[in-house]
Amino acid sequence: MTATKMGWMRGVLIAIDQLGNAIAGGNPDSTISARTGYFSRVEETPFRPWWLTMEKVIDFTFEPIEGPDHCYRSFRNDNEEHWEGSDLMRGLLGVIIILTCLPLSLLTRLYALVFRPLEKTGRQ
Repeated sequence: MTATKMGWMRGVLIAIDQLGNAIAGGNPDSTISARTGYFSRVEETPFRPWWLTMEKVIDFTFEPIEGPDHCYRSFRNDNEEHWEGSDLMRGLLGVIIILTCLPLSLLTRLYALVFRPLEKTGRQ
């Protein structure tokens, strides 16, 4: 895939991610991963165990293609204002995370199995 197509696809995926975050009561200019990284590692909150669990799910999903600490790195790269939201919105965010990360984790692992060896040999 060309760099232009990858840049376009990445932009679309980030926009979808920001939409999911906004729907779940978060900052519409921030991603779910950045919000999760902030509340699991930076902000003192009574819901930190919940955020840490969501962080583990998201980090597990993206680890094969981005390495460890995806959420915290996302927060560091997107240091916007983060909104925790109500219990209802946190619950909605959890549903969004689980429903998207389960199938995505299969795709990221498949990608790593198929395309990583090709990248190392310089073929594609």
